[in-house]
Amino acid sequence: MSYSPRVLTGPQKIDIFSKRNRATLHVRLPILFVVLFCVLVGVCSVWERMQYVRVGYEIACLKEENRKLKQEKRNLLLEYTTSISLERVETRAGKQLHLRLPEQGQVLYVK
Repeated sequence: MSYSPRVLTGPQKIDIFSKRNRATLHVRLPILFVVLFCVLVGVCSVWERMQYVRVGYEIACLKEENRKLKQEKRNLLLEYTTSISLERVETRAGKQLHLRLPEQGQVLYVK
C-alpha cells in the first residue's frame, strides 16, 4: 500500500479515535501503565531507602548524645562523692569559714 500525502483544503474533522488510532491506543495503554507502575515502584523504593538512612543517622546521633550524657553523669557523681567527703568539708570549713576544732575548755556538756 503506497502512501500519498493528502492536502487539507478546508475545515475537515480529524478523528483521533479512529479504528487505527484505537488499535495503537490498546497497545500503548498497557505499556504506559507498566512504565508508570515501574516509575512509582522506583520512587517508593528510593524514598524508603532515604528514610532508612535518615533514621540511621538519627540513631547514631542519639547514641553519641547518650554516650556524652553517661560521661557527664560519671563526672557529676565523682564530683558529688568528693564534695561530701569529711576531709574536704573540714578543709573548706577551715580555709573559707575560718573554723577550727574547739579546745578542751570550750566544750560544755549539758545534762
